[in-house]
Amino acid sequence: MNGLSRLARRFVLMLGGEITQSAFHFGINIVLARSLSPHDYGRFAILFLVGGLALTYIRSLAGVPATITIPAHAGRRAARGFDVTFGSVAVVLSAAIAAGVCGTLMATSDINAVAGSLFVGLWSLRSYLRLALFAKHRPAISGLGDIVFALSGTALTLGMIHFQGAPSLDETLFCLAFANGLGIVASLALLREPVRLSLGRSVRRRYGALIPTLSWSLINVTTANVQGQGQSLLVAAIAGPAAYAPMAATFVLFSPLRLSASALINMVQPEVAGHLARGNFRLARRFALICSGLLGLGCIAYGAIILSTLELIEHRLFAGQFVGAPMMLIAVAAWAIVTVSLIHAPMRVLMETMQEFRPLAILAGVSVGVGAVTVVGLLLIAQPAWSLFGVLISEVVVLVGCLWMLKPWRSFRPLMPIDHPRDVEVGMSR
Repeated sequence: MNGLSRLARRFVLMLGGEITQSAFHFGINIVLARSLSPHDYGRFAILFLVGGLALTYIRSLAGVPATITIPAHAGRRAARGFDVTFGSVAVVLSAAIAAGVCGTLMATSDINAVAGSLFVGLWSLRSYLRLALFAKHRPAISGLGDIVFALSGTALTLGMIHFQGAPSLDETLFCLAFANGLGIVASLALLREPVRLSLGRSVRRRYGALIPTLSWSLINVTTANVQGQGQSLLVAAIAGPAAYAPMAATFVLFSPLRLSASALINMVQPEVAGHLARGNFRLARRFALICSGLLGLGCIAYGAIILSTLELIEHRLFAGQFVGAPMMLIAVAAWAIVTVSLIHAPMRVLMETMQEFRPLAILAGVSVGVGAVTVVGLLLIAQPAWSLFGVLISEVVVLVGCLWMLKPWRSFRPLMPIDHPRDVEVGMSR
C-alpha cells in the first residue's frame, strides 16, 4: 500500500509538471494558429516537430541509459559517475543538434537561425535534465522547473501581445528558447548539487563501453522517428506548409493525451527497470500492459469529446483559419493515430529498458516501408488529409509487432547490474 501511495504521489507531481509545460505549448500553438498565416504556422509546426525529434535522440542516447543505471546505483559513488557521464553527453548532443539546426535554417529558410537553434538545443537539454531528475527520484524539482518554464514563457508571450499585438515567428522562438533556459537554471538551482561536466578518460571509457548497445539504440530511435514522424514530414514536403498546417493544429488538440502518457511512462520506467534488474519480467510486462490499457481508455474518451465539439473548436479556437480543410477527416485520423501510438508506447519503453533495440529497429523499419508507400500512394490520388491513414497503418504495424514480441511465453534474460565499464559491456550487450 505504501508503494502504491508513493507511486501515486510521484505521478501527481510528474503530471503537474507535464500539464504546466504542455498547457503552455498548447496555448502558444493556438495563438500562432490564429494569428499567423497557414504558411507561417506550418513552418513553425515543422520546426516544432524537428525539436520533438531532437528530444528522442537525447532520450535514447542519454536519458534512457540514465534511467536504467542511476536508480540501480542510488546512494553509491557509481551513480554520480553515470550522472556526470550522461549529463556531459547530453550537453554535447544538444549543442551538436543546435548547430545542425542553425546551419540548416541558414541554408534553407528565412527563419532566424539563432532563434531556431537555441529553441531546439535548450529544449533538448531541458528534456534530458527532466529524465535525469526522474531517475534520481526527484520529480518535484522537475515539476518546479516545468512551472518556471511555462510561467516565464507565458509572461513573455503575453507581454509581446500586449505591447505589439500577435508575436512574430522569430520572436516566439526566442521566447521559447529563453523560457527553456530559465527552466534549466531553476531545476539546477533547486537540485543544489554541483554541476559537473567532463569528457575525460573515465567518462569516455564508461560511455564507450555502452556503444555496442547504444548503436542499436541509435538505429532504433532513427527508424522509430522515420516511422512515427517521417510520414508527417513527407506530407509537409510534398503538400507544403500551408496544407500541413491544419493537420499540425489538429494534432495539438490531442497534446493533453500525450502529456498524460509522458508522465505515466516517466513514472513507471524506473520501476520497470528495477523489476527487470531483479529478473521479474512478468511484473514489468504487467506494468507496461496496464499503462497501455489506461492510455487506450483515456484516448477513446478524450477523442469522443474532441469530435463532438470539433465545429466549435474550428470556428472559435482556430478562428476559421482552416475553413477550407476537411477538419473532421483530419480529426478522426489524428485521433486514431494518437490512440494507437500511445497504446504501444509503454510496450516500446519496456523493450527499450530490456535493451531489445535490434528487434525494435527491425519492426520500425518494416512499418516505415509500409507507411511510406501508403502515404505516397494516398498523396498521389487523394487530398493530403487522406495520407494520414498511411501514418495510421504504420502505427498499427508497430502495435501488432510489440504485442507479438511481448507474448506471455517469451523467454527473458534479466539485466545484470552495472558497476564498471567491463560489467556494462557484458551486461548490456546482446
